Amino acid sequence: MKFPLHLAEDGRVVHDWVRQSSIKTSDMCLERWRRELWDDSPEIVKDAAALGTVCHSVAEYVLEADEATDESEITELFNIFWAKMIPKINVWNSYDQESATVEGLSRILSWYNEVYEELVPKKVEWNFNKLFFEDDERIVYLSGTVDLVEEDRIWDWKFPKRDYSRDRWQYDRWDVQSMAYCWATGIPNFSYAVMHSKGVGRMDFVRDESHTDWVRAKVLRLCQLLESDSRAMALGDNGWWCSEKWCDYFAQCKGATIGGT
Repeated sequence: MKFPLHLAEDGRVVHDWVRQSSIKTSDMCLERWRRELWDDSPEIVKDAAALGTVCHSVAEYVLEADEATDESEITELFNIFWAKMIPKINVWNSYDQESATVEGLSRILSWYNEVYEELVPKKVEWNFNKLFFEDDERIVYLSGTVDLVEEDRIWDWKFPKRDYSRDRWQYDRWDVQSMAYCWATGIPNFSYAVMHSKGVGRMDFVRDESHTDWVRAKVLRLCQLLESDSRAMALGDNGWWCSEKWCDYFAQCKGATIGGT
């Protein structure tokens, strides 16, 4: 079992579990959030996530390369990374091996042809772990990885089936990732490049201190909830995420009662 909390020398509770993904999980289902924080069982690798990881790896390699690349090199890189990933996949939900290969290659080539040329990299796959806030009772760190940092803009790559950019208004209102990463870098301009099955979408946002204040307020409540040592978390089954396909704990939760997918 993992222990997401520990005590500092002065007795304050240290929270170093906070990532934008954990905050987003809590928005979907607090019980899933609790289980993920405490569960140290081996990761279940799923096909869609694995495909996205491979595409990110190719993009990282290209952005850090000293020499220019072309489509044939992108294809070769993808095939190498994908061949190494296939044996690690535990669950095939969205693709079979052949369709995943076709779709993944299409997406990374879209990134290369429609996004790559305008980029001016400063930092690639930049990791951070920074003090987010502290008070008399706790010390809270926020960590994450930014796909690309430019002089005045940060980027995140998405390689989904559908076009997320159609939901731009939702991301504008409550997207934690852009708020967190803009705070971490000190850069207010954030862009998603969304390589989907029909092309490339883009979403641009400007974040300021008011967005940071809101994320801090959300995180503070989560910290207080964890510190209460409560094991009675609200169950969030009102969305696509509550299914055997998308939640590793479904069989122990809703699936153990009414079942279904």
